Amino acid sequence: MAENDLKYLIAAYQSKSADLLSQVVAAEAKNMKLQQMVEILSKQVKELELKVTKPKRSTKSTQEFE
Repeated sequence: MAENDLKYLIAAYQSKSADLLSQVVAAEAKNMKLQQMVEILSKQVKELELKVTKPKRSTKSTQEFE
């Protein structure tokens, strides 16, 4: 390869690596945001589950069926 060809190749690698780095950083930021949302919503679900009272099941005695 000629020297100019190598310069173009290096420039292309630098450009692509900068683009990919930007995409990875943006993806990680979005992932962090979504992870935080999951944690907040999971906490809310747990709090709501604690507030819900489960109905008690009563069993009928055999005399009631006769």
